[in-house]
Amino acid sequence: MKRLLTSVALLGACLPTFADTSPAEGYQLPTDTVLKVQVLMDKNISQGETVSHLLLKSTGSETGATLPERCLLSADAAIDQGKLSLHVNRALCVEPNGHIFDGVMDAVIISDSGNQGVTTPCVGSSCNQAVLQAGVDYRLKLNKSADIALVVNQTEQINIQRRNHAPDAAAAQ
Repeated sequence: MKRLLTSVALLGACLPTFADTSPAEGYQLPTDTVLKVQVLMDKNISQGETVSHLLLKSTGSETGATLPERCLLSADAAIDQGKLSLHVNRALCVEPNGHIFDGVMDAVIISDSGNQGVTTPCVGSSCNQAVLQAGVDYRLKLNKSADIALVVNQTEQINIQRRNHAPDAAAAQ
């Protein structure tokens, strides 16, 4: 629960991406979609270490399918066979109108040539350590299609109820 609240709080820090999908439909990303993402904060990763719940923000797409504004992706990162491996497993997005989208995602970091894993953030030729830097675009490729669906925003529902009751309370006074 604490991770979810932290993720939602950090959504405001995300830069907008391009969103053309209606909230009622959700966001469908087909297999092989390539997204551009950035880490929120610089992160050092050492050989043998696995970083869980690394937060990424979506900054666009190379294949046309997009995510809504303010979208955080949760990923696990490790150094594997001399390359930085990053696996995204979830997307949580909030639009300015209060709509929340959530969904499972299976995506991996890819190099400019399209191969899984990258060496560009590696320190040294053997890649015993890597540094993911905020402000640098990294590429993710979806292994499977993803459905980032609209979820019921309880806070939005409460606010709607408050707005609907406010005129009655003012009229009674």
